[in-house]
Formats: sequence, C-alpha cells, structure tokens
Amino acid sequence: MGKAEDVARGKWTIRFSGVPGSLIVAFSLALLAGFASLAVDYAFLRHKMNRLQKAAEDSALAGAVALIPLGADFKAVRDAAVRTGQAVLDRDDSPDLAVRASDVLFLQEGAMDGAFPDQVEVTAGRTSARGNPVRLFLGGIMGQRFADVSASARAGLFCAGSSWDVAPLAVPERFVWDDACDSDQGLRNNGVCDARSRCETASLQVLGYGDRDVGGRIALRPGNAGGVSPETWYLAGGGVFGAKGGAQAGDEAHTGPMEAMVTVADELRLDPGAHAAAWLRREMTRRMELDDGAFWDESREIIAGSRFRDSQQSPRLVRVAFFDPSQGEPSGGETVRVCRLGAFFIEDVRENGDVAGRFVRALAVSPKPAEGPCDPRGIGLYGARLVRVIKEERVD
Repeated sequence: MGKAEDVARGKWTIRFSGVPGSLIVAFSLALLAGFASLAVDYAFLRHKMNRLQKAAEDSALAGAVALIPLGADFKAVRDAAVRTGQAVLDRDDSPDLAVRASDVLFLQEGAMDGAFPDQVEVTAGRTSARGNPVRLFLGGIMGQRFADVSASARAGLFCAGSSWDVAPLAVPERFVWDDACDSDQGLRNNGVCDARSRCETASLQVLGYGDRDVGGRIALRPGNAGGVSPETWYLAGGGVFGAKGGAQAGDEAHTGPMEAMVTVADELRLDPGAHAAAWLRREMTRRMELDDGAFWDESREIIAGSRFRDSQQSPRLVRVAFFDPSQGEPSGGETVRVCRLGAFFIEDVRENGDVAGRFVRALAVSPKPAEGPCDPRGIGLYGARLVRVIKEERVD
C-alpha cells in the first residue's frame, strides 16, 4: 500500500491515501489554474458586457431623440443610432459588427411599428454569428477559446411636463363655440368668444391639437383683450417671464427673459394689446433673419435647410405654452394655466403682423415627464428616456 499524504486546508485536513505527492501537487496546480482562468475571463467578459450595454443604451437613446428632428426618415434615425453605439466601443470590438442597422428596431408602446414609432430598441453584440466573438485569455485551458456576449436596451419618447427655452407666448388649444348665440349685435359673429357673453363662454368646447395637425399650416395673430379667438397667441408677462415695460406707448419692450423654464400648470399673465403685437412682430422677424434658409420639408415632415447642424436649435423653432381657453377668460391682466407645451415653426411674418407657420413636434430642453397619458405623435414637446423591458419567461 502506498503511504498516506495529509494536505492541510485551514482547519480542515484532507487525507490522500496511496497517492504520490507529485500527483497531488500537479492536480492542485491544474485546479488553481482552472479557477484563475475562469476568474480572469469572467472579469473580462463582464467588462465587455458593460461596454455593450452602454453602447446599446446610448444607441437607443440617440435613436429615440432622432425620431423628433428626423421625422419619418427612419434610415437617418437608424444611422444616428448606429453611429452613437459604435462610438462607445473599442476597436477590438469590431464596432461595425457589434452595432448594425439591422440591430435597430422601431416600436410603438412595445409593439413593432415601422410607421409611427415612439420607441427604439437596439441590440449590441460580440458573437460568433456576427463574426466578432470575444477571445478568452485562458479559456483554452478549459477548452473554451471564445464566448458570445450581447446586450440590448430600449428608449422611448415621453411628453414633457416642463422645459427650458420656452418663449413668452401662450397659445389657446383649438376650440369651437356658438358665435351667434348672443342677442347683442356687437358680440354676434365677430370671430371672438367674448368673455362678457355668457352664452358664448358656456358653448365653448375645447378640441385640442393632435397628430393630424403636425406640419399643418396655421396663421397666428396677436390676441386682444376681452375674449379669445382661434389661431391667436398672447404675449405672456409676469411670473416666469417677468413684466413688460417701455418708454413709449404702443412700443413697449418685453423686459423679462426671452426664454424661461415653464411647467404644465404654471399660471401666466396675458398681455394683449398694441405693445404685444409690436413685440411679436419684431421678435418673429428677428428669428426669421437668424435662420433665413430653413424651411418645412413636407415630404419628410421635418425642418430642413437650417444653418444650424441640429434643426432643434433653430431660432425659427419657437417653444410655446398652450392653455385651455375654457378655463378663465383672457382679458387684460388675466392669468391662464398652462395645460401643455408645444412648438411652432415660423415660415413667414406677414405685413399685418400675423405669423404663418406650422405646429410641430419638438424636443424639450432639460424636460421632466408630464403627468398622465399623452400621444407622442401629436404636436408638443418631448424627451427621451430608457424604458425597462420585462421579458416573459416560458416553461415548457
């Protein structure tokens, strides 16, 4: 019989009987080498997994954000997502194989949708099928030279409940009313829902603007005191916008900030009148001149031709606040409550002071999500964020 060998392990002692000491040492070394290789390769795989996850998340977010300025040009959206994801990865990851156009999927509320998506999902991978598996450092000792690693992420649009860079302009939601109900001839059929007409204000019904209004032409004119009319806008003073002021009557300058942080449910004081009309015309003309080559591309439903690389930075894209005209009456000094945030693209400033353009979808600046459901296809301000995906597990 062979002699016994005792191997001490802390408080434990393993006794090998009849086994040569050299074999025990060789076995121990092989075992330690195996564990070491697993630890090294596991750490390396975790590193690669984290990089792929970062690439997938950044790519998905870039794609979701691009849905706004690029509209229905889904190829351009894919390209933006792919470029962003590939830029995160190292050269040895073979970025062109790790994030491809086919890895970018379009969805609406989690379901595949290539027509009106509000979400973008991206999968980034290093796999044998792609031709870029991860080469292991010591896996060959255990007979495993390569490993497949992949990660996915989904990002979606959300309606903004707040935004910076909102101009001091308040626009009523689209509405209808009975303009012929009042017996006073001065109030009948004058195109204004008069605040002093009980029957007119009682008949007012708010329809709002929806997805069919994106890109639709509209001509906005300054609103007047004493009532509210469709397709008007008001200069907002007080509150987040400070107050108006000026040296000469009829030519007052708005001394508050040109843009501010506005939140849904904020109260704004309306400043109708001649000074508002003068300010609106000057400000909209100035914005036109700052980006005179920009235009609305009807085929792609986007702002094109801007001298700004990011069309969302164009001065002709004006972020505004919408208010519910059935709540309160916009008379002189009256306050209204913001019901949502939107945007308007200036096409022309007419001689009579009307501003012609389009209601559009736009990105909010440093937004917070709005409370309650909304339609990401409608006009409004939006942000993008990662969406948690819950996978259903099946047990066969």
